Amino acid sequence: MTPKTQQRDAFELFRSHFDQLLNPRHELVILAQQIDWPRFDAAFAGCYCPDTGAPGKAIRLMVGLHYLKYTFNESDESVVARWVENPYWQYFCGYTHMQHECPLHPTALVKWRKRVGVERLAQMVRETIALAVRQKHLPIKDLERVNVDTTVQEKNITHPTDSKLLWRCIEKLVAASQRRGIALRQSYVRVGKRSSIKASRYAHARQFRRMRRELRFLRTRVGRLIRDIKRKAPSVDNELATLLERADRVCRQRPKDTNKLYSLHESEVRCISKGKAHKRYEFGQKVSVATTNRSNWFVAAELMAGNPYDGHTLAATLEAVESNTGISVLDAYVDKGYRGHDYEGSAAVHVAGSSKRKLTRSERKRRRRRSAVEPKIGHAKSDHRMDRCFLKGLAGDAINATLAAAGANLRKLLNLLYFALTEGGLVLFACLRTPTAWFYRPTWQYNCRRETVCRRPSWLLIAPAIYHWAA
Repeated sequence: MTPKTQQRDAFELFRSHFDQLLNPRHELVILAQQIDWPRFDAAFAGCYCPDTGAPGKAIRLMVGLHYLKYTFNESDESVVARWVENPYWQYFCGYTHMQHECPLHPTALVKWRKRVGVERLAQMVRETIALAVRQKHLPIKDLERVNVDTTVQEKNITHPTDSKLLWRCIEKLVAASQRRGIALRQSYVRVGKRSSIKASRYAHARQFRRMRRELRFLRTRVGRLIRDIKRKAPSVDNELATLLERADRVCRQRPKDTNKLYSLHESEVRCISKGKAHKRYEFGQKVSVATTNRSNWFVAAELMAGNPYDGHTLAATLEAVESNTGISVLDAYVDKGYRGHDYEGSAAVHVAGSSKRKLTRSERKRRRRRSAVEPKIGHAKSDHRMDRCFLKGLAGDAINATLAAAGANLRKLLNLLYFALTEGGLVLFACLRTPTAWFYRPTWQYNCRRETVCRRPSWLLIAPAIYHWAA
């Protein structure tokens, strides 16, 4: 049912308002006043039935919690717990008085994401871009040139090995038969676990003949369980049929096969190799990321299911960029992995390593800026939950990538506000007025754009005399 207007308790008349308690110059307070919250009410209104069911939670509360979750790298449970403790978070989500318990359960966030879908959640990225443009942090002309790259968003699964998968098949098949009252001839739980441990130890000791013997033993037992369940099950429901099909697939696949199954509960996971020295293979889905060439704002983060070639993802990524920004892309800067791309749009594609003759100084500088997308991907993984996806299925992968981009942009806005509201603004003003401080000006401009979450900027130590003079 459509969310109703929040009813105010009469007791709130005797409690202090947040306007009297909170610092009006805090970055979250200012950001909450700058965000266009009615935009989300209009975008998500179609997800609710107007007259059936219980009233839904306030859309601003749900959107605000997801912004906070991906900005500060929290889980569903931890963001709800910290929301109760932090009055600034409550104000950001639309509350005017201190709340001593959260109005929802963490599972409500899961259900809301499924209800809304990734197409509507893209509005959260678009609002961060629009807010940056409104506050003049992001010039519109910067949206015409983007850096594009792909990365792997790993899934929350264990490292897959044949012995692990076969042992997991035995566990799941036995549990499924017990829930349905199927009396198995033998469960093989005890011998299967012992054989799985042996296979792992033999592989570590490089005794591969003995390892293959244990794997044959496990495959034989999994095949026996599959046939025993099919014989004795009175009727095979969809859940059991899916489990039997995946167990048979694990039993038949071999090391050199393609399109292998790497997880029983996440069958869409792919094995992707990006040429990293420290991590040869990654198990998840490919995500295409686009940032502005000059100021490094996320303008798109799209799921590319099935591990496609990077050059074949460029058209979809640039289309998502234009959809999020409303600006036609003029130049796209990519790495050598995009050679042979099939993009046929109006944007000029600049591949790294191509000839630089007859290029102006500005064009050469923009090409060198292509590699700036790499640390943005690293920050999105380490600080905004793109390193490992805990959401289910391909829809969860797409949602996690989109919200990670929104969280990264919001963190950038918070850092800019924090810098402007602290002594840094006075220091920058003093440096621009003092002739002797022009030497430091590039350093100030760099630190205005810094992405870290450090609450005490290191630039305070660069020119202590000027800093004290400005203070």
